[in-house]
Amino acid sequence: MTQSTLFSTGATGMLTLALSFLTPAFQAQLDVDTLEVATATVSAVQAGDQDPFAVTNFQAEDIQSQDAAQDVPFLLRLTPSAVVSSDAGHGIGYTSLRIRGVDQSRINVTINGVPLNDAESQGVYWVDLPDLGSSMTGLQIQRGVGTSTNGPAAFGATVSVNTLGTLANPGIRAVLGGGSFGTLRRTLAWNTGMLQDGWSFEGRASRITSDGWVDRATSNLSSLYGRVAKRWNSGRLSFTSMLGHERTFQAWYGVPKIAVDSESTDEDILNWAEGSYEYNYGADTVRINDLLDRRARHNYYRYENEVDNYSQNHYQVHLDQSFGNWSLGGVFYATLGAGYYEQFRRGDELSNYGLSPLVLGDDTTLTTDLVRRRWLDNILTGTSWTVSQTSGSISQVYGVSRSFYSGDHFGELIWMDFASGAEPGDEYYRSLGEKTDMSAFGKWSGHISKIRWHAEAQMRQVLYETTGRDNDYSEIDIRDDLTFFNPKGGVTWTPSETLQGFLSFAVAHREPARSDYLDSPQDTPLKPERLLDFEAGTKKRGDGWAFGATLYNMQYTDQLVATGQLNDVGNVVRVNVKDSYRRGVELEAGVQLTPAFRFDANATFSQNKIAEFEETVYDYSDDFEYENRIVHEDTDIALSPNAVAMGMLTFEAPEDGAFAGLSFSLIGKHVGQQFLDNTTNDNRSLDAYTTLDAVVRVERSLATGQNLTLSVFGNNLLDAMYSATGWTYSYRFGGEESTVTENYVYPQAGRHGFVTMAVEF
Repeated sequence: MTQSTLFSTGATGMLTLALSFLTPAFQAQLDVDTLEVATATVSAVQAGDQDPFAVTNFQAEDIQSQDAAQDVPFLLRLTPSAVVSSDAGHGIGYTSLRIRGVDQSRINVTINGVPLNDAESQGVYWVDLPDLGSSMTGLQIQRGVGTSTNGPAAFGATVSVNTLGTLANPGIRAVLGGGSFGTLRRTLAWNTGMLQDGWSFEGRASRITSDGWVDRATSNLSSLYGRVAKRWNSGRLSFTSMLGHERTFQAWYGVPKIAVDSESTDEDILNWAEGSYEYNYGADTVRINDLLDRRARHNYYRYENEVDNYSQNHYQVHLDQSFGNWSLGGVFYATLGAGYYEQFRRGDELSNYGLSPLVLGDDTTLTTDLVRRRWLDNILTGTSWTVSQTSGSISQVYGVSRSFYSGDHFGELIWMDFASGAEPGDEYYRSLGEKTDMSAFGKWSGHISKIRWHAEAQMRQVLYETTGRDNDYSEIDIRDDLTFFNPKGGVTWTPSETLQGFLSFAVAHREPARSDYLDSPQDTPLKPERLLDFEAGTKKRGDGWAFGATLYNMQYTDQLVATGQLNDVGNVVRVNVKDSYRRGVELEAGVQLTPAFRFDANATFSQNKIAEFEETVYDYSDDFEYENRIVHEDTDIALSPNAVAMGMLTFEAPEDGAFAGLSFSLIGKHVGQQFLDNTTNDNRSLDAYTTLDAVVRVERSLATGQNLTLSVFGNNLLDAMYSATGWTYSYRFGGEESTVTENYVYPQAGRHGFVTMAVEF
């Protein structure tokens, strides 16, 4: 399917869904009670209350209470071991999530049991499904390998999103919000509730726009959600459609770290720029002047249409049917995406585009300014099926899944200063990536007195092939055929209703991503990663308090770790390291201080180490060895803080008091020092930071029958200047003493806020 076909199909689908779901929704009252929580395919990737894994569950009301129009990672920022960041600085647009130091390409994300991770890049692009939180009926985070059984194994966490709960009664929910940096949110959701014949209909239309905190980091995001379901005594059938479109100005280059430092003078920045390759050794005066003027809000990109323009449509059909004590569940799905990244390039080599030098008389031109579009037109189709049975104390689940991905990568030249025979719209590269992912699993559990045992086994086969020509005009011919066996097991001990403990062990494997095959600088062939995950935890609750602790030891073989560098579209460059580990303790506690006040907190203390890391530093002088290999031992893994903590004080007014419906939360978050690469060099690091946020909510039932909720979000009240992620690289011009290091960070917005008003009919 071409991009033009896809866009027209998506637009038609969005209009059809909006019209079909609008009419029946204009009826009566909204009730938050749901008739169903999860299908069998969702249950297959979620952990139960007594499974031996570290789990955090969210209900719809939990999500809505933190929903200020920001992307999903910012809704999850308060969970244990979580670190979030935003290219634009305020949580709208391109955002990222790390758990236990593990990035999104190693966190399994599913929506209704269907994988959201891109098959090739393995990343999660939340911006493609804006305002997803408005359609969630539940969400679960499993830290570690967890119990995810379909598709790739999780290396840091599993995020399971569920939108399949059906509201018991019909209603409409309208949300209007706005805030700092020109942010505006409009959401309209509707549902029919459960009709007498078992049918239900629901939908949502959303649009979010923002100027961004970083200069020009604008976002224009729109989405439609629709679901039709039929329920009968022994089963249900549903069709779900999620349509999203994003247009964001690029800000992935970050900001030179020196410009974020409040103690840096203009002279310091000018001196730094004279030694910076990225700023043309002081000659790029336009960018340097903007850097001096804007400092932390500086955007490297100046071209007015340096945008990412992408549409992604999700279609899912779920079937669940019971046969006595057996249950069958299945899903068919298709995810279609198409879009481009437009770039202005100054002084690019004509040969990079397969073009000959331009000869005019006695002059030969080898370079040109140009504008290019780099397209991705892709489709993922698949199906998953599970069958389960519970007989006495024994439960068993079996499942199979298969998916096929096809990604067409190609580039167009839309403008050139010196055309050299090229025409606008000419294609200069094309490659095709295809991936088949097949898996089968079994899961068994049972009780022996006060002990619940749990066992799983998964077989997975991955076939990946990409051929053609890459964007640098080099030939691609990559084929990989991998088979993995991933067993898991554990026990949960529940001696009383107030005390529980667990032990678990899991094996996981993960294949390299497309960019690893293409961009990794290592000389040896890339290897898949292997993880042995050992976890032990306990939970204890008393009268008005609760406490939990999880110990984890994640031992990696051939882990793919970030070198600190980025490729030319902002993806991290990674290499295999033979031996590495992540070890730590996660603590959680909550106490009801008074009938109105509650305090909740969590903290993670960890070590994230590589036994031996080989750094490559290039020397560009004529008299020195071009490539230098430096071996570092027992170093910290990049972007893996050793301390992450959160504390939240919440006030909820008594229901029978004068301030009924009023709630207030004060939230503190601390993230320790992080290193930008794997050398444990303080000169290539991010400082520790602490932020303070506040949320005020007022809920009222109006005399006309509607429910009104007003939420005020105050973020970074301490006005801290901080960055949660970044990148770095080093090079030389004549020996070790001439080493140049360039550090880039993604500063987050200072004091800012959002306001939302939700009306439920």
